[in-house]
Amino acid sequence: MTEARRLAEYHSPEGAQEYLEEYQKLHRKFSDRRERRLLEGFFAQMGTLQSALDLPCGWGRYLPLLASRSERVVQSDYSGSMLAMGRERFAKLPVWGRIRASGTQLPIADGGVELAFSIRLNHHLVTPEHRLQHLREMSRISSRYLIFTYFDAASLKNRLRQRQVRRGRKKPKNTLARHQVRETLEQAGFRILADPMLFRIGSGHRVVFAQRGVK
Repeated sequence: MTEARRLAEYHSPEGAQEYLEEYQKLHRKFSDRRERRLLEGFFAQMGTLQSALDLPCGWGRYLPLLASRSERVVQSDYSGSMLAMGRERFAKLPVWGRIRASGTQLPIADGGVELAFSIRLNHHLVTPEHRLQHLREMSRISSRYLIFTYFDAASLKNRLRQRQVRRGRKKPKNTLARHQVRETLEQAGFRILADPMLFRIGSGHRVVFAQRGVK
């Protein structure tokens, strides 16, 4: 599927509803619990934040967590339908602003937020350059912290997937190599503090926690 078609489907009301329903499934709930445990550990190290950007915010899955840890939360998503759904579902939670934007080009100033938070976006970007540009853009707008996920090319899940690709049974995953992520962040002045696998078996995602200016 091309990136343009993927984005069009995601932007539609039907795509937003499908995304919401996906997270009601048992395996999604299981991975969500593991993801939240990792994130709670990262937030404990950061303390109270002044500002955070949630991209893609989707229907607001992480808004309660971010609102409890940051004085101001900006939500951003490519899908206007997702933004509308989140506004409806969490009408009582304070949001500093909502922006419809791409993860590779944000209308936010350099260092405009203390935390750039981007969960489950990178592996949806079709080209390697867009995946790296996503990391560069998150680094640009963050004054202090980054939290994001990507699909590790060296993960067991991707190695197994590559066997299926070679046999013509599957399409390749949208991955990045661990050294690519580290080098991209270092060039932007960040150091990775932690990058655990979500699961060593059953998931290829790494959850990255990085800080600017740490040697």
